[in-house]
Order: sequence, then C-alpha cells, then structure tokens
Amino acid sequence: MIRRFLRARDLDVDKASTMFLKYLKWKHSFVPNGSVSPSEISDDLAQEKMYVQGVDKKGRPITVAFAAKHFQNKNGLDAFK
Repeated sequence: MIRRFLRARDLDVDKASTMFLKYLKWKHSFVPNGSVSPSEISDDLAQEKMYVQGVDKKGRPITVAFAAKHFQNKNGLDAFK
C-alpha cells in the first residue's frame, strides 16, 4: 500500500511517509471501527441505494452502491450528519 504514496510523491520517502500517516489519521477518524456497519447505512439500504453483498477474503463487508438512485435534494444535511 505504501507504494501508492511513494508514487504520488515521486519516490520521496519522507513526503510519502508523511502523506501515509495523514491518511491513517484521517481513516481512523472517519471510520473508527475499520468498516461501516449496515446499521450505519440503514436509510440508504432501505431506499435501495446500497446493498450489502457479503464479505471479502479478509471478512470485511462488501457494499454495492448505486449512484443513480441518490437524489441530492431528497434528504437534508441533518440526515447526512
């Protein structure tokens, strides 16, 4: 995975490691449990925007999202928060 960050920073190890650490910090704050549980997206599942399709080889849930079924004005910002 670190290769991706090295490529983005022209193989500069210091810049790539800084970028990678920022990514890890962001990921931990955005998804603290490591994945999103179906209970957190129950509204989207009910509107058939998303489907939980099983798990991958590591046991993480696979979610399929349909962007065409998302209508921006249907839900306000309160539903997003």
